[in-house]
Amino acid sequence: MSQSEQASSTQTAVTQAGTGQERQGFGAFAGVYTPSILTILGVIMYLRFGEVVGEAGLGQTIAIVVVAHLITIATGLSISAIATNRTVRAGGAYYIISRSLGAPAGAAIGVPLFLAQALSITFYIVGFTESLMPVLPGWWATVPEYVYSSITLWLLAFITIKSADLAIKTQFIVMAAIGLSLISFFTGSGVESLDAYIAGLESPRAQAMATQMWGDVTGLFNAKPLRPERVIWWNTEGAGFGPMFALFFPAVTGIMAGVGMSGDLKDPRKSLPLGTLAAVFTGFTIYLVFPIWLAMNANLDHLVSHTTTVVAEISSVPLLIFFGVWGATLSSALGSFLTAPRTLQALSFDGLAPRLFGRGHGPMNEPRIGTVFTFLLAQLGVLLGDLSAIAPILTMFFLATYGFTNLASGLESWAANPSFRPTFKVPAVISLAGGLGCFYIMSMIDLGAMIAAFVFCSLIYIFVQRRALEATWGDARHGIWSALVRTALYRLRKEKFHPSNWRPNLLILGGGGKKRLHLLELGSAIVQDRGIVTYMYLLQGSVAENADSRVKLRENLDEALTNRFPHVFCRVDIVDDLYKGVVAVSQSYGVGSFETNTIMLGWPKNTANYASYLSMLRDLARLDRSLLLVHYDSQRKLGAGRRIQIWWGGLQHNGGLM
Repeated sequence: MSQSEQASSTQTAVTQAGTGQERQGFGAFAGVYTPSILTILGVIMYLRFGEVVGEAGLGQTIAIVVVAHLITIATGLSISAIATNRTVRAGGAYYIISRSLGAPAGAAIGVPLFLAQALSITFYIVGFTESLMPVLPGWWATVPEYVYSSITLWLLAFITIKSADLAIKTQFIVMAAIGLSLISFFTGSGVESLDAYIAGLESPRAQAMATQMWGDVTGLFNAKPLRPERVIWWNTEGAGFGPMFALFFPAVTGIMAGVGMSGDLKDPRKSLPLGTLAAVFTGFTIYLVFPIWLAMNANLDHLVSHTTTVVAEISSVPLLIFFGVWGATLSSALGSFLTAPRTLQALSFDGLAPRLFGRGHGPMNEPRIGTVFTFLLAQLGVLLGDLSAIAPILTMFFLATYGFTNLASGLESWAANPSFRPTFKVPAVISLAGGLGCFYIMSMIDLGAMIAAFVFCSLIYIFVQRRALEATWGDARHGIWSALVRTALYRLRKEKFHPSNWRPNLLILGGGGKKRLHLLELGSAIVQDRGIVTYMYLLQGSVAENADSRVKLRENLDEALTNRFPHVFCRVDIVDDLYKGVVAVSQSYGVGSFETNTIMLGWPKNTANYASYLSMLRDLARLDRSLLLVHYDSQRKLGAGRRIQIWWGGLQHNGGLM
């Protein structure tokens, strides 16, 4: 089976799967909003936000939150625009980018996106284990963290393989737990004096219950941070904006959890915009208020030194915080477990990953083989076990994904392809600004890591491009190049021409390409990469008789010349008379001020037509076209000599020889 046939068959599989999913898929709340908001309100909020506020100060933290959400809002708008233009099937962000910017660009982002999603599972599970260790009693606290992480990973893998529907349903329970934990946090506070607080505790029953459940944890539950004398808005002695942004940004990547479920949605066009934007603005509101409450109730040193417990320490019911963080981290890991295999499955459908990963099971076409592979990668990540080491890696890959998603939407809108007609319209400048903002933030966080990420993505792009996979879908690249050409032509029209800027736009006129190879060789050598070469085949006769053969001739010419002369354009035009046709096409070929200025012709062999030939040359001269007449000796050929003898009159105001 050819590559094009394979692509066609796999695309059919995607379509069929998508059709089934549309009949019995999830809605905006269950399929998009819930996994997104549970991933957004996750491990960073509970276990690392204290460190961000402590190292950066409240003002800088709010700046970090605002900048991060400006990027996610732009990305959410871009996703909404693309989702309302076409059905976003399995693959989420990969599907969006590949259908807009082509298969190589899709693969360049799809592969690192899958790796980032797989590493996200590790990220959330390690966060869960970190929050679990402080409340484990006795011997249980001596067990290595990676053991608990591995056990958790196995349980989540089992749930995911069992059923995506089961995984989604468990998230509603988690959402309730997170809601209660937020209420507990915002109804708690720090204390003016720790001694006075401990002396005034009036909840021995709660302490007894906690001790019975978790062992001797009264010290943890009794601890209360001291309120600062004043809120520090900008910590000049802390780690700074870049490192703290890198640590915080994974918190707002949750929108990809919902986008990654695109293939399992009942109506992606409706659910993706509604669920994504609702999750973004919900998270934005909470993340603006959360650091204010932290900064008001704990000093900076305590926020940094107790970053994993400070949220529980401030809360009115600390146990609810632990339930919230456990639920949030586990549900976020579960969300990544759902999306990563589906990204891999979409890559497989398009021939960019082994076909084994494209196999689905059940009515929802669930990627169980991909889930097993994702599990193995996550298990390797568990061995790292360092939350702060994993976060910057995720930040780079997710920022790259966000950036290219925004560029895909912005370029589609700017190119104004007739096929791009979203019902949710977003100005191109917003999407493009969001994309450029992502790349700027990447460079600001860690220029070396950014370069490494781009090198990795570029290698994938080059590899896929050289494989020359034939995509069965249309993308925006043709429209983008057309828009660039149009813009350049408008600018060129406004520029005043000066002879010093003259470049040869060469039109070669001849018969079959194989008979006139010497013209193509000489023309390409003269022009090189400083102009444009077009080979024009004039087909004599009527349009009615030659319309079909013209198309076939054009295909044959392209096939014969493309490999040897990749920079030569081919055309076939039908004319009534050859000599008059040459004069006509020399005037009509081109757009605006960008037109042919040089004509190359072979020396005539039929002496009976000299009069017509000379008349044609005279007309071309009157049209101010430069003429190149080539008399070719088939025996001597072009030769290999390096010296070219040129006769230059210089008496007709034709300037110096360039």
